[in-house]
Amino acid sequence: MDLVEGGLSGFSLFSGLSPDELAAIEARCSWHVFTAGQQVFDKESDTLEVYFVITGALRILTGNGEREVALADVVAGNYFGELAAIDGMKRSARVIATMDSRLASLNGPSFIQVLNQHPQLGVRVLERMTRIIRSLDQRVTQLSTTGESQRVCGELVRLAQPDSGRTDGWVIPDLPNHKEIAAWVGTSREVVAQAIGELARDGVVKRRGMGLVIADWPRLQLMSRA
Repeated sequence: MDLVEGGLSGFSLFSGLSPDELAAIEARCSWHVFTAGQQVFDKESDTLEVYFVITGALRILTGNGEREVALADVVAGNYFGELAAIDGMKRSARVIATMDSRLASLNGPSFIQVLNQHPQLGVRVLERMTRIIRSLDQRVTQLSTTGESQRVCGELVRLAQPDSGRTDGWVIPDLPNHKEIAAWVGTSREVVAQAIGELARDGVVKRRGMGLVIADWPRLQLMSRA
């Protein structure tokens, strides 16, 4: 059973396992379907399952409902929830599906048992945690050393892609809503709306349907670094 069909063989975490070993792990999994916007678990919940994303995408968020910060997007072939499984403590973030998603889950004790049975998997989990820590260090530095409007500009730069209709043009074809942008840059929807409004009034960006045209790409880049 491969990733497309709903199994775990497409996950790099399990690479190198024999078909029988992988089948034994799959047999211990539960299978779930979450619709876009549905919550998988909340912050401070005491569940210990590790979730494997078969199809779809989910977002990990921390903070309160009024001002949440997005920590990561988890797409097919990746997993989340291992911290609680390892230390047995409450969840440190909440997770919602950003599109219809199919997940497999392994309860905490079973996950630890799998790591003990296959030490190479434990090393891969440690490597992944190292990358997460480095990434979060960068986020903390960004949030503590840059202004809110500057971070909004930086997020627009990150979202932008070359515009096929304009030479050297840049565009965001489908601009996320203000709440989503606010979650990524650690601010409020009101600040995002104000920042984008000021960029539009200054001629740096222009609305195009549900997207955004970057009318002055060099200036937006400069503002993101100011």
